[in-house]
Amino acid sequence: MNNKKKFALIAALSLGLVMTACQNNTSKDNPSNEPSVTQSSKKEDKSSTSKEDNKSNKDKDEKEGEKKTEVSLSDWEGEWNDMGGYLDKKEIQPAFKTLAENEKIDENGAKENYLKKRHCDFGGLRIKGDEVEFLNDFPDKNPELKGKGVYKFVGKQEVEHGGYKMEWDIFEAKNEDAPYKYLLMMPIHGEESLTHFHMRYGDDKDKLLQEEGWYPTFVKPSTTDQQIIDEITE
Repeated sequence: MNNKKKFALIAALSLGLVMTACQNNTSKDNPSNEPSVTQSSKKEDKSSTSKEDNKSNKDKDEKEGEKKTEVSLSDWEGEWNDMGGYLDKKEIQPAFKTLAENEKIDENGAKENYLKKRHCDFGGLRIKGDEVEFLNDFPDKNPELKGKGVYKFVGKQEVEHGGYKMEWDIFEAKNEDAPYKYLLMMPIHGEESLTHFHMRYGDDKDKLLQEEGWYPTFVKPSTTDQQIIDEITE
């Protein structure tokens, strides 16, 4: 074989090796570009869906939280007697002697303090929906209507009294002729002994919240004298 043929054969073999190497390198550089892109897209879709689910759950939790904090005046719906209407009854008077002994003060002072604590300017309530009727006596005694108002819930306020934290639900009158602009209500409690709730009323919300020692109290018409006595002497 002459030199020209040898050089031609070597050149051909060299070119073939180069082409093969180029093809292999191309395959390694992008062996599976398409599947890789698809996998990335799936991750992005999954991440996007997860974010949307989290946002949806957060919105749901916020709405449920709003429902839990929302209060309706209908929670107190029914007829209620002012506790003060019982306190001058003959049957109740022995309770003030016990109260005086417990507080280590004289009986007259004990009764005076307690009457001041429970003082109320009306004798009973009728609550239906968001409307309150203020009565001059117990609802079952054919009372006169002293006034009425439609009230909306406007918020809660936590206060401290005697080392304890209490929370008032605040309602504001929607009608201008309501006898009181604001009502402060505590939840109904004491079902195991005396079902009752405390309420404050007036036109100055801040003053009502800051008031010390004034808790008008309302009880069910079925309340007995003994339940009132137990409440005074507890």
